Amino acid sequence: MADYEHDEGLEDNGAFSSEAVHEDVLGVLRSKLGAEEWNAAKVDTWVDDLIGTILKQLAELKKPFKYIVNCTIMQRTGAAVATGFISLWDNAKDGMVHVPFETDTIHCLVTVYFLKVD
Repeated sequence: MADYEHDEGLEDNGAFSSEAVHEDVLGVLRSKLGAEEWNAAKVDTWVDDLIGTILKQLAELKKPFKYIVNCTIMQRTGAAVATGFISLWDNAKDGMVHVPFETDTIHCLVTVYFLKVD
């Protein structure tokens, strides 16, 4: 995961760059799910592995943020899915990034919330 130093994705206001977080999470999804075919028996393991990997990489940054990672995996069948959220936070310091990923048989939606600890 990127180091998020000022010149590598950390914005002037101290919030993570959504683009940098998006690219890093997408890299995790590609490496963990890119070659997988839908298997309902593996979904719980995939979710645990993805969330654990993403949280571990974020925690290793030792930045003053709390993180929440949500992951939804479903079989790709052509059915629609809609998600949403609402927040009451400091837009200058806190944020979120939503990362959709799909293969021929899998839909995966990961949302990372990052909340600045002052």
